[in-house]
Amino acid sequence: MTVSLVILATMFLIGSHSAFGADGNAKPVDEEFLRGYMAGEYDLIARKADSAATYTGHVTLRDNGGVLQVTRTVEGRTDKCAARFDTVAGADRIPVLRIHFHFDGKEYDATYRWQSDPDNYPRFTGYFYLAGTKSPGLEAFFPIHQ
Repeated sequence: MTVSLVILATMFLIGSHSAFGADGNAKPVDEEFLRGYMAGEYDLIARKADSAATYTGHVTLRDNGGVLQVTRTVEGRTDKCAARFDTVAGADRIPVLRIHFHFDGKEYDATYRWQSDPDNYPRFTGYFYLAGTKSPGLEAFFPIHQ
């Protein structure tokens, strides 16, 4: 990772609270920067929705023409979808990544929060769910350093 990218990522993460604060004049998230920052390969560790069963997998994030493309491989099955940037928590406008994907023959919606790990690579944690889910599934993506 270049020094300038590390500095930009650190500045974004330190300043993310003010960038998404309740101030109506706050600037929107820099999606172009984030797509480049998030692009890469990740190990996936998770727990299924409404279950105690766990699983592992692989996730690839790629900037493809201004869209963050997601490729998920779990239990030998690959699903491709697109992620979108959003905010939650009303006026706090906490930045999240939303993904709609297929898993176990069902369509899930997922919401992930990201943060920088000690080496300034992004890490993701999130919930995924269906309508009527009693206990959402949990997922964490850890960067694979190449």
